[in-house]
Amino acid sequence: MIVFLALVLARLCQESSYMLKNYFITALRNLSRNRSFTIINVFGLALGISAALVLFKIVLFEKSFDKNFSNYDRIYRVIKKVTSASAEELEAGVQNPFAESFRTDYPDFATVVRAFYSGDGQVSTQDVSGGWQHFEESEGIAFVDHDFLKVFDLEWVVGNPETALTEPKMVVLTESLATKYFGIDDSGFDRALGMSIKLDNELLLTVSGVVKDLPENTSFPFTMFVEYEGLDGFWDFYQPDSWGSTASNAHVFMLLNEGITPEQVEEVFPAFVEKYITEGNSSTVFQLQPLANVHFQPEYNTFGSTAINSQQLLAPAIIGVFLILTACINFVNLSTALAIKRSKEVGVRKVLGGKRGQLVFQFLSETFLITLFAVLISMGLAELILTNLGDLVGYSLSLDLLNDPQLLAIVSAVVVGVTFLAGLYPSIILSRLNLVSVLRSKGQVAMSGNINTRRGLVVFQFLISQILVICTLVVINQMNYFESKDLGFRKSSIVTFPLPSREPEKLQLMRNQLMEFAGVNDVSYGFSSPLSQSNIGSTFNYAPLESEADFDAAYKVIDEHYLNLYDIKLLAGRDISVNDTSMAEAIVSERVLQVMGIDDPQDAIGKSIQTGFGDDKQIVGVFNDFHNRNLKNGMEPIIMVRFPGYFYEGAVLYEGSEKQFSQMINKLQTAWTNQFPDVIFDYDVLSDEIMENYEDEANMLTLFQAFSGIAILIGCLGLYGLVSFMANQKTKEIGIRKVLGASISQILRIFTRELMLLIGIAFLLAIPLGYYFMDSWLSDFEYRIDLSVWVFAVAVGFTFVIAAITTGIRSLKAANANPVDSLRSE
Repeated sequence: MIVFLALVLARLCQESSYMLKNYFITALRNLSRNRSFTIINVFGLALGISAALVLFKIVLFEKSFDKNFSNYDRIYRVIKKVTSASAEELEAGVQNPFAESFRTDYPDFATVVRAFYSGDGQVSTQDVSGGWQHFEESEGIAFVDHDFLKVFDLEWVVGNPETALTEPKMVVLTESLATKYFGIDDSGFDRALGMSIKLDNELLLTVSGVVKDLPENTSFPFTMFVEYEGLDGFWDFYQPDSWGSTASNAHVFMLLNEGITPEQVEEVFPAFVEKYITEGNSSTVFQLQPLANVHFQPEYNTFGSTAINSQQLLAPAIIGVFLILTACINFVNLSTALAIKRSKEVGVRKVLGGKRGQLVFQFLSETFLITLFAVLISMGLAELILTNLGDLVGYSLSLDLLNDPQLLAIVSAVVVGVTFLAGLYPSIILSRLNLVSVLRSKGQVAMSGNINTRRGLVVFQFLISQILVICTLVVINQMNYFESKDLGFRKSSIVTFPLPSREPEKLQLMRNQLMEFAGVNDVSYGFSSPLSQSNIGSTFNYAPLESEADFDAAYKVIDEHYLNLYDIKLLAGRDISVNDTSMAEAIVSERVLQVMGIDDPQDAIGKSIQTGFGDDKQIVGVFNDFHNRNLKNGMEPIIMVRFPGYFYEGAVLYEGSEKQFSQMINKLQTAWTNQFPDVIFDYDVLSDEIMENYEDEANMLTLFQAFSGIAILIGCLGLYGLVSFMANQKTKEIGIRKVLGASISQILRIFTRELMLLIGIAFLLAIPLGYYFMDSWLSDFEYRIDLSVWVFAVAVGFTFVIAAITTGIRSLKAANANPVDSLRSE
């Protein structure tokens, strides 16, 4: 009996294999017979799927941040909320004594480590002749406790993780830096041990280990790990025992011991704060932030890597799904347009005994082959796009399906999903055609009842396209606003450069040399430019207010040329005197006066304020408000003081052509080298530096432009399919109209009138959705554009033009057809 059943099963399998083979051979023949249909469908699907794969890969990559650490679920960052009378601030920077104090008070809770991200710097290595070779590092320099490399379990190449950072002035390098500095390969990293490097010509370090490079999907872009106490004497603001100062890039991490929960740690924080921190006019609440959230909470500072809001990943995922849906809609429209031509084939198959299920399977087989071809092409396209996407997203990506099971599952789901989404509806429609109607050449009558479905699909396609176009136009508008907005100071024709030394003699000599160059109008030194990511944040108070709470303010350290170079206008009083050696003078912005309750700037002259640095300043001038932060944030009260010891940046105001600019930079470099021969020269153009604040928005604009273009292209293919269907359906009607004297323009109106109506319906639906999405996006900006009517008018006008061109091409072909050919059988 068992043998009999086995034979029967084998026979059925054999017959099934023959049947499947027949289905696919027939499918290939049909696809080959209708080449234009096949090419358009494959191209449309490949375009939509490739764009979706790129978006899905980006989303998966962003979601994978920091998961490479084995203790991922037990690592937390200490963050704090500081509440004062004037503001509530969320900070990731933690006071320097926190780590050691917590280790001492609660030794059984966690391994506590510090990390200070210095970022950029100059690294020098000694060559065989004893001279120093200099390298400029734009990122990656960090100071860490010796247990940091154990908490984050990096992979060691050479060196002892137990002792590598236990002594002062020791450093661990990544493989890439060891190769760069010492020219050694995989087999010789042990030669790096004991080698010396110099950081910013000040800190002499000894290499004690080499670790593997960290992956790109990490919140720690570290390439150099310096023993933490190396900060003492290297960083001017380092205060190892101060609970009153905080650096935004000084973070504390905890690896919780087994059995310890974050709630247990947070329960002891109030007592810890009470013991060590004098609250004064503000209160501090410490919390633990899971490592899993570090990359997704941009409100807290990160180590040079770009943190994003997790909600930002929703948009690319949704766009990816919609692009696949629009590609599927294309397939449906083109398949049903072709169905009239295949209606007699269906009738013949039914006469010969073909069952409805077999017909459905036949058409699904064709869809599967088209989808398979499209997916294979899309994988190549996606890989090509990802290869060139590094500058836009900030990291290099590859599909790498064999090592990415999540993406492999998505690709498999796309093949199956698209096959059924795009193929099931046309196959069911074709398989249920009435046999008699079909064989009487009335297949088109049987298909006509599905025109509303196709209309709905076209509306959906152009709804997506027009929303993307509206989003693109709004982002372009906002970016133009960022670029043209008056910031309250001069931002054009200014070059800034860092100052490695604050020696007055050197700075004065360099200024004198620069002022001799043609085209240089002014030179100034300060802590930073008016709008910079480097700000000194502190507080001030004004005695007549009798306020116990201090008020937040941004402090700018300036010289006597700062106001003139940046064209910051004085509204009353004068600039800080060059002879103010006691540093008792200050000039303030209009917003400081608002806090002080003074309306007339002249009334503020001579008034005294108490600074957060513990001294009093006399107001000698009032200047106009300006933006010291990007336009996502509001203006702050600003206080300017003179303190030459805090001159960290120089600025040159120049004029002239691009060629003269290049000459000026060469002269600037010469003057720089004369004063700082051992430091690599670097500079920034202020206007470009300001626009870097909006790099995320610029990247978003590029993506919107690309994907709205793809959506419109796919939508136009869908329109072509619908027009093709209408042309096939109305062949005899068009022939009769032409015989009766209808002109080509009248024939074209038959097609364009309905399609323009569909696009109009899509536009009416897109208006509220586009407005909602972009108004929500703009709400994140303190300074933003208003959503005007012309944005929506341009969006629909652009779509109408593209659609008119698409429909016109196919409609013109139908209008120019010889009526004899369509009426010959009548």
